[in-house]
Amino acid sequence: MIIDPLIFLLVSLGTLLIGGLSVVAARGIWQRLLLAGMYSGLWLYSGVGAAYTDVPEYYLLYYFGFLVVFAFAFWIFGIAFVHLSIRSGQGLTRVLQNVNWHPIWPFIIWIYLLLYLMPLVYPDFRLPLLLAPMQPDLKKVWAAKWAIQEIDVLLKLLDYAKVLLTPLFYIALFRYRQHIVRVVLVFLALYYLQYIANGYIGRSVIVMGLATIWIALWVDRPNHRRALMAIMVALIPIVFVFAYYYSVIRIGGSLEGVTSLDAIVRTLEVETSFPSKVGIPIIESGERGDIAEYIRWILTLPIPKLLTGTIEGARINYEISEIVLGIAPGEKGWYVVLPGLVAESVYIYGQYFFWLHAVFIAFLAALVIRLMVRTPQLLFLLAYVVVIFAYTLNRGGISSLLIIIVNDFMLFYFIAFACIFGLLGRRKLAKTPARNESKVGDDGGAVQ
Repeated sequence: MIIDPLIFLLVSLGTLLIGGLSVVAARGIWQRLLLAGMYSGLWLYSGVGAAYTDVPEYYLLYYFGFLVVFAFAFWIFGIAFVHLSIRSGQGLTRVLQNVNWHPIWPFIIWIYLLLYLMPLVYPDFRLPLLLAPMQPDLKKVWAAKWAIQEIDVLLKLLDYAKVLLTPLFYIALFRYRQHIVRVVLVFLALYYLQYIANGYIGRSVIVMGLATIWIALWVDRPNHRRALMAIMVALIPIVFVFAYYYSVIRIGGSLEGVTSLDAIVRTLEVETSFPSKVGIPIIESGERGDIAEYIRWILTLPIPKLLTGTIEGARINYEISEIVLGIAPGEKGWYVVLPGLVAESVYIYGQYFFWLHAVFIAFLAALVIRLMVRTPQLLFLLAYVVVIFAYTLNRGGISSLLIIIVNDFMLFYFIAFACIFGLLGRRKLAKTPARNESKVGDDGGAVQ
């Protein structure tokens, strides 16, 4: 891939200017972190690729149009949800003020880990694998995904339990914010169990875990930010090298003759070439998504498919992959290709209304961050949300985001809105924090 330096400079400076103004206009560290992450991810996965010489210049109109509309829409929605933020902050802080001392919260972490251990016990007893881990095999995992299998009701119920407990797990980690080694060990245990159970774990999962911990530390320990920045700068090339090596190992490839510099360059090319390899082909194909089926898919996301069976609806990434590759899902050689958020917006809404995608995402981002930002106990959950919008959304698209934001956060929404409507947390907040509890800062951050 050859990069046009002028286009690269234009995209980079334009993103920095528009994104920078948006970040400055936002109030509170969490809104600024979410916006900074969102613009950084948009630049990496949808912006840098615009500078590749095989990407037409008209793509810049889509990119900057999306960028400007998102910035403006987030500002509007952020103002609209202020009252909601105050109400949820008051209620959630009352309900969660016992995170530091109540035994239920460590119990939630243990239950969450045990749910990931269960596939090693049922339906087959595979606990010995914990002491004899296998080599990652993506081919085997991908083949199993498309194999016709009978639905195991118990395993499905365990999956639903994991989904519902996910936000409570992140809330419970707040208890150990002063003992970050414990948090790291919990994540390591969680990822190891996933790896053993599935025979594979995605690179994205590991990156998201590292980023979540880093962001939580950035907010909770402002005096250590220089050190955290230095650690991040040092880790980035290591992560790039690991990502490439792992991508080769997981398909049984060879690393012979590949230097660390080669690995970094190849990883960067893969992560920035979405517009060139997939985005422009899908835009110029003339194919567009069925908006009615897309809305149907969104509305039926929370419904347990164990009760209803498969519900038809648009699968954006699958549809785009089928169009670009020319083969249907499940056929030999098919895999998921990623177009980047900007090209995805054109596929869903068309060339004249692509900006609606930016409005929808801004609405989701403002709503979720406003619900959480005034509750210190949501430290790790907020960090996770920032990573979802910065990384998962920009890399995997709207489908990847909605599955998490809608399904995984369902129990949290129930608790939050119960607080807003006075069904929970009616008793007065203690005047002094119980057992070293954090107070709520003016911007929703924690004051130690």
